[in-house]
Amino acid sequence: MEALLTYLLKVNVGLIVFYLLYVVMFRKDTFIKMRRYFFLSAMAFSVLYPLVSVEALGNLYDFQAAFVQTQETVEVGEPNMVVLGENESAGTPFISLRQALYWLAAAGTAFFLIRFLWQIFSILRIRSRSEKKMISGLSVYHLPDDITPFSFFNWIFVHAESHSREELTQILLHEQTHAHQRHSVDIVLAELLCIFFWWNPFVWLMKKEMAINLEYLADNGVLREGVNTKAYQYHLLRLTYHETAVQIVNNFNVSQLKQRIMMMNKSKSPTAMMAKYLMILPLALLLVTINSCANKEKKTPPDETAEVTAPQTDSIVDATDITLMDKSEVFVVVENQPEFPGGTPAMMKFLKDSVKYPVEAQEKGIEGRVITNFVVEKDGRLSDFNVVRGIDPSLDKEALRVLKAMPNWKPGTQRGQNVRVRFTLPVVFRLMGDKKTTSAPPPPPPPPTSAEKKSLGSAPPPPPPPPAYSKSREEMKNTNEVFVVVEKQPEFPGGTQALMKFINENVNYPREAQENGIQGRPIVNFIVEKDGTINDVKIVRSVDPLLDAEALRVAESMPKWSPGKQKGQPVRVRYTLPLVFRLQQ
Repeated sequence: MEALLTYLLKVNVGLIVFYLLYVVMFRKDTFIKMRRYFFLSAMAFSVLYPLVSVEALGNLYDFQAAFVQTQETVEVGEPNMVVLGENESAGTPFISLRQALYWLAAAGTAFFLIRFLWQIFSILRIRSRSEKKMISGLSVYHLPDDITPFSFFNWIFVHAESHSREELTQILLHEQTHAHQRHSVDIVLAELLCIFFWWNPFVWLMKKEMAINLEYLADNGVLREGVNTKAYQYHLLRLTYHETAVQIVNNFNVSQLKQRIMMMNKSKSPTAMMAKYLMILPLALLLVTINSCANKEKKTPPDETAEVTAPQTDSIVDATDITLMDKSEVFVVVENQPEFPGGTPAMMKFLKDSVKYPVEAQEKGIEGRVITNFVVEKDGRLSDFNVVRGIDPSLDKEALRVLKAMPNWKPGTQRGQNVRVRFTLPVVFRLMGDKKTTSAPPPPPPPPTSAEKKSLGSAPPPPPPPPAYSKSREEMKNTNEVFVVVEKQPEFPGGTQALMKFINENVNYPREAQENGIQGRPIVNFIVEKDGTINDVKIVRSVDPLLDAEALRVAESMPKWSPGKQKGQPVRVRYTLPLVFRLQQ
């Protein structure tokens, strides 16, 4: 979708530039035939030049050198966050602004396309109702109603009884010129541009100029046959009250009557002035050069292709990960993230209903958080399951089993297309007293043995401990517990894009690390306090002391975040953020 948007933008830039050139340089001359070639060339060139990229022209200007002063880059991607909680308070918009604009553009195109097809149908309907006759040796369609004469390709329509013999001769000469010079081709091409670029006012202005220029050509064809100029102009004036049949045809009478009469009386421009039309060539070369340079900017050498490196099993990768995409087109950050059918609440319910705490892990008191990831395919299927950070083989195996049992997801989209997305999901196993809790509700405790029954006597059994995250709203308000997964994750002021911009603008690639060719991805972990301040910043996966120190410095310099919330109350949340330091080759 992004490629299509870029193409449409380039086409419209070309159309705007050529129209402005026409207004400034060519509008006042009398080279009406040259104008027609100019309009047709401008339309064809504007549609085709974005597809042309000349490598030699692209090498003339190195845009990248003008902006990149150093050889190092710091890449920051958007966190792939998973929300686990009882309620999903931070929803995403149903439709983004970009999607709304796409739909608006598509709706406008559909409207004008239907309008165009209706006009074609109207012409065919008029033709079917008209009687074909021979008038002055020409085959014409006699209109059933008194409307303005017109032509469409080789079809000429006229209501003969409404005109004198002299007027009829002039009308037929006029429309015959339109038909022989195939002016309807120009009109249809201009109409198609208006259909697909209806939101560009310059396209409509160009169509209007093309239409009046075709009338200049037809008028000139009439006058070349020896028709008296004044008599012809009076004839045009008498037809101003007639109704126009269809917009896309060549009408004998159009609204720009004054312009037509002025053009007929205008002195011819000197032939030498025709040389100014050569200005089209350098302008076209400039547009091709800019397009070639822009395409060169978008090309990435093979050795600079961003790669996804699978994290090691001993690394801590929280519900975040950053990078762009790997060579197999697996995204981590996309415009619309994949979603479990029914949303996050449905996913939490599925986990609670499906996870079974392994008995062996309960007996050994093993608990913790298993970090997993998987790929959501273009059709919503899940594949390539991995345990990024394991706890115990039994818990790891159970987490993978539940993931593989999930139904198909709603796939992620990038630029309007379904793409493969790697998604990270933590599954929490927690023991509380003698009772286990996970993301699934605990099964009932085993019945007591006979010895236990004797020791208990008639005393009632102790009440079970509360499940995880069962604290009241007031308890949440007063707790100092550090959460990892909450209903509403903390957020950098301005969102993820602002976070990426902040890091890119503040990270200084250590010079010594550059000289030694050190690069990698240190992972920073910190607590977002209830008031949004950053605290307890530490490195959870080290790369090199130089890069680790710079990553810590940047994290500690961040402004206050919007705090995370659980049950509507601000809580302390531990957040993990990877930073990628990569040297360009």
